[in-house]
Amino acid sequence: MWLRLLALLCLVLLSSRSLAQQTPIDIPFEDTSVAGSPIEVTGKISVREMIAGNQVTSRWEENVNARNISNKPILLLIGELVEIGPHSSNGGMLISIDRFFYQNVIQPEDSIRLASGVKGHECCINPLDEARDPKANFRVLFVQFLDGSTFGDPASAEDVLARRTSTLHGLQELARTYLEHGEPQFQAQLEQAQGGEIYGIRQTKKEKGVGAAVSEVREMLAIGEEHQTMLRQQATK
Repeated sequence: MWLRLLALLCLVLLSSRSLAQQTPIDIPFEDTSVAGSPIEVTGKISVREMIAGNQVTSRWEENVNARNISNKPILLLIGELVEIGPHSSNGGMLISIDRFFYQNVIQPEDSIRLASGVKGHECCINPLDEARDPKANFRVLFVQFLDGSTFGDPASAEDVLARRTSTLHGLQELARTYLEHGEPQFQAQLEQAQGGEIYGIRQTKKEKGVGAAVSEVREMLAIGEEHQTMLRQQATK
């Protein structure tokens, strides 16, 4: 029993050591967006892989940035990041940057971070398969400008735009609840509400209190409604 536990511990330690000592592989990066894209993407990506039997453990280091090379502010950017190593990949990752509820839209020449830091993946492989040529690319799928014009495939933005509408309604309900019923019902409704922005407001409440959360709801709602009015006015021109 003890010998088996010792053997297992040694295997884990050796595996961790092998992964840590594995030389990073620099992944060639390419911006594969179609001609005329308002976004220029650059990236530096590397991966460490460790193979044990039919299992591959990978550790990805990412630094991928986008720059607005158009002459118009951008509200929404959607694209896909694909990373392929010799034996591992990220399977394609959809990235969306939506500034509908924020003042800091992506101005011309602004740069934003699309992916950064270190991520780990584990997956099964066929150990008999040959290693692939490593590569990575980012492709812009859709862009919405502040003036309402767009670039790319609108179908790529359907889910994001639906979440935007749902979040706007949620903020309106939260603001109305606080105005009509006060803090207790506001807090209860906030805990039940859904959406990435709503989660951020819950964090604000947790860290700074209800008053700060109410202020954040009102600010995001005012900005969202302002952007909505601008988009509607542009659509009628």
